[in-house]
Amino acid sequence: MARLKREMMFVPPLLRPALGLFLFLAAIAPARADNPFGIMLWPTDAGDMPLLAARARGLGVGWFRPPAVFLDRWQGLPACPPCGAPRRAGLKTALTVRNGGSDGLPRRPSSPPDDLPAYRHTLADVLDAWKPDLLVVENEEGNPRFFETGRTPAETAAAYGRELGAACEIAHAKGAACANGGLTGDRAAAFAWLTLLSRQDADTACDFARRAFSEPNDRDRGQRLCAYRSADEVPAAVRAAMLGNIEDLLAQYRTQPVDRVNLHWFGHDAGALAIVAQLLAQATGKPVMSNEIGQLRGDSDPANVRPLLRAAFASGLDPAIWFSIDTPTTVSLFNQDGSLRPGGREFVHQMSGLK
Repeated sequence: MARLKREMMFVPPLLRPALGLFLFLAAIAPARADNPFGIMLWPTDAGDMPLLAARARGLGVGWFRPPAVFLDRWQGLPACPPCGAPRRAGLKTALTVRNGGSDGLPRRPSSPPDDLPAYRHTLADVLDAWKPDLLVVENEEGNPRFFETGRTPAETAAAYGRELGAACEIAHAKGAACANGGLTGDRAAAFAWLTLLSRQDADTACDFARRAFSEPNDRDRGQRLCAYRSADEVPAAVRAAMLGNIEDLLAQYRTQPVDRVNLHWFGHDAGALAIVAQLLAQATGKPVMSNEIGQLRGDSDPANVRPLLRAAFASGLDPAIWFSIDTPTTVSLFNQDGSLRPGGREFVHQMSGLK
């Protein structure tokens, strides 16, 4: 009860009844010391953070992903109550830090730092405030919407690698693990498909393509890829369009001091996720995690939630953080009033071990 009262101090009065309910639910949940599952919930303002952390704890997860911190807008606050909300709720924090850019309108991608000593200094200040368990460096560094240098794909990967190396050094000095910003699922699936083809396993590659590339508006996309029976048959233009700079990025993950390779996954097929995770681990020699697993609008069958969570667990993804935010392309586990949607109930059943 004393801990509950301390946590209540950080919450606006109008939010305290809801917070009390979530903390009660959390109190009767099983211990989560080694729980790899997490949740990403988006606050509307800083005062929401304790409530959202308590909601996450009530779901039975062990990790929380707060909004990204943009270093160019970090003000070095002497006190940051929202920063400690996940920790006070008994959750591990996976913090994404970006060097700049904006996800609002107009959208601007981030870019690597020009002044690495200054970057290290500001990043250290952020980590002192948040004290995360895991630092995630940038967001989808292979996606030009989120990270861009205006250079060739190989040069962009090299520039990101320098940033990643500097960030991981600071993270380790502060006692945090370190990971890349997140390989997009489509690029990672393309890498997996071509890897299977290169192993002369055309039937397995075809089955994987059907699983991984089927889309609500194009169910035959994966089937069309079955026409290629070896990696050599794939035209260079097709290969380049599907892979982007993922091969250059994988080379950076192998050599930079990252602890985990981060994958973003919004595919509906759990078997495809398991294959991608396995091949990424083999290619990099690093364990695989995800700070972004979720469902797309138009492809959000609640029946797929639990198989995806089970595949993530069986594949050793740690953490495996569910992206529970309503956007034009993704769906949340919650309705606007805070009640669980069918997919949210499936998530809770999996966390509680119910059949």
